[in-house]
This record gives sequence, structure tokens and C-alpha cells, in this order.
Amino acid sequence: MALFTDGLISTIEELLRYESAILDVAKIEGIDLTTKLKLAEEEIAVELHTFLARVNYTTQYGEITTVVPWRPDQIVVTEALHKWHTFRALSITYRDAYNRQLNDRYQGKWQEYDKLAAWAAGALFDSGVGVVYAPVPRAQKPELTVVAGSLPAATYYVAVTWEGAAGAEGAPSELAAITLPAGKSLSVKPVDPPDGATGWNVYAGYSGTDSGRQNDSPLGAAQAWVEPASGLKKGQATGSGQAPDIYLRQAVRRIFDRG
Repeated sequence: MALFTDGLISTIEELLRYESAILDVAKIEGIDLTTKLKLAEEEIAVELHTFLARVNYTTQYGEITTVVPWRPDQIVVTEALHKWHTFRALSITYRDAYNRQLNDRYQGKWQEYDKLAAWAAGALFDSGVGVVYAPVPRAQKPELTVVAGSLPAATYYVAVTWEGAAGAEGAPSELAAITLPAGKSLSVKPVDPPDGATGWNVYAGYSGTDSGRQNDSPLGAAQAWVEPASGLKKGQATGSGQAPDIYLRQAVRRIFDRG
């Protein structure tokens, strides 16, 4: 799973799954959907920050004890959080459209998705906000270059991931593509290793859907991967990122009478 700070949680394509006419609405009303996705994430970030501040301490017998200062970059994008972002983005899109035209149809959509966003947020906080102890950020697109070799001409699609000291693997980068002429080979290098990353993995394939892991063990942050003369191997498929280590729920404050 991706981390909350890895980039936009939902995409325009995911908005279309719920509202097939959303592109037409955005065009007619002059609404930038990418901006609305970013705004929805910013609004959710404020609510999550408030939640983290509450779970950063527990109260027992009237005394406050600090536990752990959880950070937004430790939050995992679970299904509930994903849906919250999608519904919030749709809600504020139709809210904007309604405020431009005072169209009752837009108002209905706004209220519908506002309720769905509230439902998803409630589901998230009831089930718990997933967090990791040692976050591994999503990798950036790798650097692909053509080097000397003896392979046939081919087009490659490549993603990379970072690994942390405990072996946790972050979310994969966006796919990078390159076409090699015959008699050459592919070289892959990661870009801007994040703090805490101890190695990286390369996933490559001949299409955007068949990428497999090419290295048996994590590569060093400054090490390049070069395709061997045997070509690509069918390694394990690209993962989706870190799973939560624990789920945070707001503890019920207990107040005891002193007698």
C-alpha cells in the first residue's frame, strides 16, 4: 500500500468509476479536477493531523503520558482512506459546480458524496488508521540508459522500489519506458534515495503489465542494474507498498474519581 505522503491517493480515472460524467461537468463548469484531488487531500490531511495529535497521548488517572509522535508520512493508504479521498474530491467538485450555477442536480450530487465521504471517514477511524514504524517512500521514476550489449531490439517498461533496513519495500515508482536497438542492453539507476533507504529493487517487462523483479537481493543505492545477456527473467510481480504495522484508534479517555 502507498503512504499518505507518496502522492495523490486517487486519480481522475477513479473518479470516473463513480461519475462517468465528471469530465463533462468539469469542462462545462471550468473545474480543474487535479486541483480538486489535491484540495481533497489537503482537507483530509488536516483531519488526520488532528487525529494523530489525539492519539499521541493517553490519559489515565488524570495524567497525560506521551506515547509516540506519529507523523503523516507514517500513514498507510488503506481502502477506507482511499475511498474517503475519492468521495471527498467528488463532493468538493460538485460543491464548486453548484456554487457556480445553483443547479439543484449538482447540489444533490454534492450532498450525496459528502455523506459518502463522511461514511468512509467513519469507517477509517472505526477500523483504525494504519501506520508503519519505519516509512519507506515511493520511489521516483528511474533513470534508463542504453549501454553496450548483445540483446535484440525491444521496448522496456521499468519500475523501481526502495527498501528499508527492516526489509520493508515501499510503493513502486511510475513506469519508465525506453526502446533499445539491437546489440545493446538496458541500464537502470534509481533517483534521489530517501533517508532510511538501504537498497532498491528493479521490476522490468516488455509491457506495462508484465513487470517482474530482476534482482535477487536489494541493490545498493548507488549501484546500477544492467540487463544480463540472458535477458529479462520472470520475477515476482510488483508489490503495492507497505502494509500497516499497527492500526491507531482513539482510546476512550478514562476519568476516575479520587476518593
